[in-house]
Amino acid sequence: MELMDAIRGRRSVRAYTDARLSRTELEALLDAAVQAPSALNRQSWRFAVVEDPATLQRYSDGAKRLVVASMAASPMPAELKHLLDDPAFHIFYHAPALVVIYATDRDEFASVDCCLAAQNLMLAAHDRGLGSCWIGFAHGWLNRPEVKAELGASPDWTAVAPIIVGHPRGSAPPAPSRHRPEICHWG
Repeated sequence: MELMDAIRGRRSVRAYTDARLSRTELEALLDAAVQAPSALNRQSWRFAVVEDPATLQRYSDGAKRLVVASMAASPMPAELKHLLDDPAFHIFYHAPALVVIYATDRDEFASVDCCLAAQNLMLAAHDRGLGSCWIGFAHGWLNRPEVKAELGASPDWTAVAPIIVGHPRGSAPPAPSRHRPEICHWG
């Protein structure tokens, strides 16, 4: 796949088949992730891979409760409240794998490096015919001390990029329109 085709064709996939990913497929995605640029080449990232459906369900339930509780003090958009109140809504969309990219240093560069690694992972998934989606609802849950411990993450690490991956069910949604670059300065 040509790079610009991958960039323009990658979509956030929210429907997956039941097909599991092989360890080889997941390792190839992780290898693509670590090819990302890294400030001072520190490579301050670590990866946790979750494939167990029961664990993913438990994490989905916990993350939904945490998001609802954290938004209790502010008005929640109706469509978001409806989604989170639905017991059938699974924040990981029943994807067969969740890859959590943790920043091992507590500075902005480590978080940026993790974001770059996540983009590489998602583009590599698309190149292999797989779907992916960054799950923002999961951040708070994956940063809880007991969840970090369960995933072998240090208490000092920060979950930056929770990415689900799997075989897409159906065709990709059409590309959303994008604004032209808004340039505030040139020259």
